[in-house]
Amino acid sequence: MRRILQVFYSIFSSFIFSMAIQNEIIPLGSPFLGLFALVPLYVAVRNANSYIESALLTGLQVMCVHLMSSFWLGFFRDYAIFTLGASALGTGIIGMCVGCYLHYPMLQTKTEKSGLYTNGSCVAKRILMFAAIWTLYEWVKSVGFLAYPWGTLVMTSYKWSLITQIVDITGTWGISFLFSLFSALVAEGLALIPVSSKSLQKNMLWIYSKCGALCIILFLVTGIYGAIQYNITRIPKDYMQTVLVQQDSDPWESTDEECVTISAALTEKGVQEAIDATKQKPDLVVWSEAVLSYSFPQALSYYEHKPSSMPLIPFIKKTGVPFIIGAPVTIDREKRKFANSAIYFDSDGQYIDYYAKMHLVPFAEIIPGADSPLVQKLLKKVVGISSGWTPGTEVTLFEIPLHSGKNVEIGLPICFEDAFPDVCRAMHKAGCEVFVNLTNDSWSRTASAQYQHFAIASFRAIEYRTTMVRSTNSGYSVVINPVGKVIADMPLFEKAVLYTPVPIYHRQHTIYSILGDWIPAICGICVVVFIVINQIKEKKNEHI
Repeated sequence: MRRILQVFYSIFSSFIFSMAIQNEIIPLGSPFLGLFALVPLYVAVRNANSYIESALLTGLQVMCVHLMSSFWLGFFRDYAIFTLGASALGTGIIGMCVGCYLHYPMLQTKTEKSGLYTNGSCVAKRILMFAAIWTLYEWVKSVGFLAYPWGTLVMTSYKWSLITQIVDITGTWGISFLFSLFSALVAEGLALIPVSSKSLQKNMLWIYSKCGALCIILFLVTGIYGAIQYNITRIPKDYMQTVLVQQDSDPWESTDEECVTISAALTEKGVQEAIDATKQKPDLVVWSEAVLSYSFPQALSYYEHKPSSMPLIPFIKKTGVPFIIGAPVTIDREKRKFANSAIYFDSDGQYIDYYAKMHLVPFAEIIPGADSPLVQKLLKKVVGISSGWTPGTEVTLFEIPLHSGKNVEIGLPICFEDAFPDVCRAMHKAGCEVFVNLTNDSWSRTASAQYQHFAIASFRAIEYRTTMVRSTNSGYSVVINPVGKVIADMPLFEKAVLYTPVPIYHRQHTIYSILGDWIPAICGICVVVFIVINQIKEKKNEHI
């Protein structure tokens, strides 16, 4: 019965967690649920009798969160075996490792014979170590080759704008710590209720009240800082008159001609709206990721005459506006290496430059060992392809001339690159003034996938106090200001075009842009120190 109850706690935690993240029922998620999402997991880990039990319970929780909140990965065609299956398995394994670390502070503060946690100071250790370890987990989950920042506490906080402003100091990891700290505090409080000894209870409650005070102070300070930042009057130094095109046609199912024809028709409408509003053409037209299927620069001659109904390059010349379009670029023709890229045409239809996506989707866009004939043969048999994309190696900014006579440097995170602070941080350091994300999430078929991607991307605008523009195939196409507020958008899964003036602000070097992931570093140091001190104590006790 105890084991069944433990499993229930784990699954119940994953259910609350998944409902707190953007989903089909609560489109923008629930920060309130996010605060309590880890309470059942904490109880389960606290009551675990071994590392293995804690590992299995935590692994089950994070795997269920992944499956319930990112179920739409199963729609990634033949890659679903990798995108959903392999990612769920990998997440579960990582969760098991986390479970072992979560059990350590519980074990070290437990009297084995009685099963009670008897030292008042141990209450603080359990609460603080749980929050530190969970923050480290979300950081580890969100960086590196296998990075997947979905399914995190950070996502649940989106609607609390006064709390999210703190990320320009702490990065999103500050929110991870705050929310996991609150869950640990509530769970520990529930566990202390049955404590019968008055002297023991008094000692524990005294320490517990200090932890509660710390949590309240952190939330208050965060809220006050957020209120100040959210209400600061930020005056743009200029505007980039922009047309965003949402073609809502899946490139996997539509032909190149269909994608270009639809996008061109929408563009004409958007450009006319700009002319009607400002008496001049816009500064930029942005199409989404993967609109074009032929690789550049070889495809230049092709697009001079194709599609037959609306040849692309003559259309750009006729429009007289710079274009940014998602398209493949040839890196090495002989070795058949191509990059998922954003290409830049000037107002005369001249191909100027490209940015190649650097952080590729593991096991879908990039396959480890794909150069091996054996791996290629296996991939051909399983998913019908023998190679993936080649990652870009450097940040490329596009310089867009404005009607004001000035230029603006834009960075172009492609697809889920806008979910990674390190990619956007590199662009910010290179001189980026506006982020313009090109995305194709149409394959997901779900609103939750669109909103989850948007919510994660919104934190990049706050971290670097700059504007984030998202031009997507099917949604969520938006313009996000430096406090994370949507100032222009388009509906999901509709063919639509949006003309909007995109505000450009003076570049701001935030604390996070300078220091990077300092919160996980501090959490890591604290965890290591805790483990080392306890190991030293254990050795001393062995000699007594």
